[in-house]
Amino acid sequence: MERSVEASTPAKNTAYALYLHCSELRRRRTHYVRISKTKLQLTDKLIAQIKQSMATCSYEDLQALNRETQFRRDLKRQLRHRHKQLQLLEKRSPTA
Repeated sequence: MERSVEASTPAKNTAYALYLHCSELRRRRTHYVRISKTKLQLTDKLIAQIKQSMATCSYEDLQALNRETQFRRDLKRQLRHRHKQLQLLEKRSPTA
C-alpha cells in the first residue's frame, strides 16, 4: 500500500497536533507537563506551517509568527523550570 503525499501535509499535521492537545485537555486527570508538551508540539507545527509560506506572508502573519515563537520560547522555559522542580522534589523525598 502506498502512502499518499497529501497525508503528510502541514495542515493535516497541525490538525493532528490540535487533536492531541484537545484530547489531553479532556482527560479527567490532566498533568501540566503533558498538556504543555502537546501545546508545544502544536505551536511548533503552526510555526513550521507559517515558515513554509514565508514568501506569501502578510504583515499580520509575521506578527503571529513572532508571537508564536515568543510563546514557544516561554513555554520551553516553563517546562525546564518544572522539570527542575520535579527533580528537586524527587531528591528531597525519602525513598522507601
